[in-house]
Amino acid sequence: MRRFAVARVALPLLALIAAGCPAYYYPPYPPPYYGYPGNIYLSWTFGGASCAQVPQVAQVLVAVLNDPTPIVPNTFGCQAGNPPGQLVLYYYNPGSYQVALSGLDSSGNILYYGTSTVTVNGNVSALINLSPVSTTDGGPGSALLSWNFAATVGTFTPPCTASGDADPDRMDSVALYVDGASQAAQTYQCSDGFGSAQVDSPSLSPGSHTLQLVAYQSGISYPFAQSAPVTVDVADAGLSEAFTLQWQVGGAGVSWTYPNPNACAAAVSSVSVNFSGPGGDGYAVTGDACETAVAPFKHLQAVAADGDAGVSYALDVQALGPGSALVYSGSEAAIAIQPGHFYDGTAATTVTVPLQ
Repeated sequence: MRRFAVARVALPLLALIAAGCPAYYYPPYPPPYYGYPGNIYLSWTFGGASCAQVPQVAQVLVAVLNDPTPIVPNTFGCQAGNPPGQLVLYYYNPGSYQVALSGLDSSGNILYYGTSTVTVNGNVSALINLSPVSTTDGGPGSALLSWNFAATVGTFTPPCTASGDADPDRMDSVALYVDGASQAAQTYQCSDGFGSAQVDSPSLSPGSHTLQLVAYQSGISYPFAQSAPVTVDVADAGLSEAFTLQWQVGGAGVSWTYPNPNACAAAVSSVSVNFSGPGGDGYAVTGDACETAVAPFKHLQAVAADGDAGVSYALDVQALGPGSALVYSGSEAAIAIQPGHFYDGTAATTVTVPLQ
């Protein structure tokens, strides 16, 4: 079962009575009996200051370090726990829990950190005062990160480059996600941490964290490769972690045949090839010469957003004459692209489309 959290808006009891409303407990009603599961009500300050006094804190990351059940979501706007408001973590069995809070800026960097041990026997409230982080007070640390990519089927591998590279099949960026956050904590050039090279992570609060890397090409919405989440423990000493990213894209070569053996000499001046998938996925290769044996596709999305591998595409080939007039065409209804399978120049990785 996943933990869940809800921000609670606190209203003074006298205000409720003055308004003619009965006093009530929020939720559940009535409070649980001693020894039964309860909720943890959290509020926070930053060196004694409120959210309004530290506007650089945009969000607060909430973790219960000794509870393996994740909190979903785990990152909240600062005001969710700004006193007298409270953030409610639901349904904890009796026992002691170590709650850790990280105050993040808009880029996900940790500015403040604080912990508190709370004991649940029914509902319990805790006000945690976060302290500014530094690298000398035993607060956050960082990790040295590097990455490689899983083996491919076929001789081609999308190159891992720096930004600005002109290769249309490149990976130029690698994003780091911390503790399942929806926004990247930091983005690197792909070549900076590739192989034996290493990059620094942003500051991480002490304790256990999950790190995940995603490689992509700037301007393309889907990832080219990504790692599984890796759990690390941040201590005072330097941490080094190497990741293997699994392919989320694949490819294929496309060839075509003509009904007229003299088509290239008589009528066709260029050929366009297009893979189209669900949601507008896919891309086209245009302007191929009539005689071109194979049009290579090297970064088609091969893992869907729901995690299913082997994305199917419709394939359309058009042979065009002068003025882009359609002369011949052919199509295939469903071509499955497998992750990590790339065109290697052999018939095994080529789809041939007869044109009519």
